[in-house]
Amino acid sequence: MTVAGVPGEVPGQAPGEFEVEYTAEDGARLRVPLADAAMVRLTEIQPSRRFRARKGQRHLPGRWRSATDGRHVGCESWLERDQAMWLDWDKAVTGIDSQPFRLWWAAAPGEGRPPSHVPDYFAERGGGSPLVVDCRPADRRGHAEVLR
Repeated sequence: MTVAGVPGEVPGQAPGEFEVEYTAEDGARLRVPLADAAMVRLTEIQPSRRFRARKGQRHLPGRWRSATDGRHVGCESWLERDQAMWLDWDKAVTGIDSQPFRLWWAAAPGEGRPPSHVPDYFAERGGGSPLVVDCRPADRRGHAEVLR
């Protein structure tokens, strides 16, 4: 997958191409071209970033016990928990992972650090295309997230 017309500043990355960074089960961080990420079992990796609970925060993080694969799925809010429940309810979904990977793409000239984004969920669907889910409305997403 590529986006046309975006001049790149990322070494080794052609303009408009995406890279996927994920954390393997052994804790190693790996970054591969999007086409190579199709070979990775993204529902069996560690979350790309962690979220923490702190006193006084306005959202309620937690975990949803998935009936789909018997694992706990992380949720940063009730909205995300509800999305995890919907994914769990969908009979086509065969695996769910939260904060699955970081998607990187080339920055426009003068933007500095390349933009990236961590979606909320990745869902495998048996025999069908996988599903990437963002729960936050587009107008509340930052231009670029910084690795934590």
